[in-house]
Amino acid sequence: MTIEHRVVSGVAALAVGAGLLVGGVAAANAETLTFRVQVPRHLSVSKGEYSKSCAMDVWVWGTEGPTVAYSKVSVIAPNGHNPPPYNRVLPGEQVGYGVGCATVPDHAGKYRIRVVAYNKSGKALGSREDYWYEKLDTVVQSYNAAPEPVRKGKTLYVSGRLRRVNNIGTGYTAYSGKTMRIYFLPKGSKTWTYMGSTTTNSSGNFRKGFKAKASGTWRAYFPGTSRFDKQPSRDDYVQVR
Repeated sequence: MTIEHRVVSGVAALAVGAGLLVGGVAAANAETLTFRVQVPRHLSVSKGEYSKSCAMDVWVWGTEGPTVAYSKVSVIAPNGHNPPPYNRVLPGEQVGYGVGCATVPDHAGKYRIRVVAYNKSGKALGSREDYWYEKLDTVVQSYNAAPEPVRKGKTLYVSGRLRRVNNIGTGYTAYSGKTMRIYFLPKGSKTWTYMGSTTTNSSGNFRKGFKAKASGTWRAYFPGTSRFDKQPSRDDYVQVR
């Protein structure tokens, strides 16, 4: 994971839609401070075929307010690593970080960027913190709902295998001990129904049985974690006779 400093002088240096955050300090007669921070949102890294070719920009503008002299900007990685901060960002000045996307699980998770505004005496006037997530890819393989067709009242099994990007970022490995949620869409309906859950074993495999009541489509779903992306299986239609 690499985090590089990016500096652009002037308020209008980057013509993009930046998120405008307005907030003030807690004191009763505190001035209003204007914070501008632009971060990626819940970034999913390497969806589908795994690739290390990924980069993004995080931008911050110096806090503006009647008595603001400068701001301090810092970014904090999931592992607590804090690259050198910008210690003196003038009001309206644009600075940022070029962040290389996660390539291994230790680099994935919640990233935070913090801005603190100061007056000319060095007193902190207020702060703002924003964040984004970088998550690595997961896949649901060998998914199947069977037998098909199945007799009404008999047991239907939903099975598959969950895998994730491995610890050295070179491919995929079994994702064990994770909850897979199972959903059913009855034929002719537009509403998915939650049917239950099961847990992946040491090989990433999962299997759960249900009593066959009606024809319809079955889906397994992994809700994701702070470091690995959510992932649905393919849909599998089963006819009940």
